[in-house]
Amino acid sequence: MDILIHAEKFTLEDRKRDLILEKVGKLQQYMQRALRARVTLRMDSAHASEKQFVAKLLMEVPGQDMAAEQKASEPLEAVDLLVEKMERQLRKRKTERISKRTKGVDKEAIAFS
Repeated sequence: MDILIHAEKFTLEDRKRDLILEKVGKLQQYMQRALRARVTLRMDSAHASEKQFVAKLLMEVPGQDMAAEQKASEPLEAVDLLVEKMERQLRKRKTERISKRTKGVDKEAIAFS
């Protein structure tokens, strides 16, 4: 999976960029066929506040792409919250996909085979 990181209105250090790559890369365990993840970090205001940084994540996956957005006071904190949010979405999608496969299967027939 390709991971593209774009920072708007501020510069992102290489160390922080590597941490973001590592955190977003862990999402691939929930969607192995993911093509690309686009992470956009933006500084909303120059003044320090609880919601100074906005992080957006677009996961390009087969079917409908998945997106999430999170705000926080630090860019890495926003990415942490964003990864947790996307993780929940991906788990939910995977669970729904698996339940569709087993919906029509007679579970008692499988147990006695």
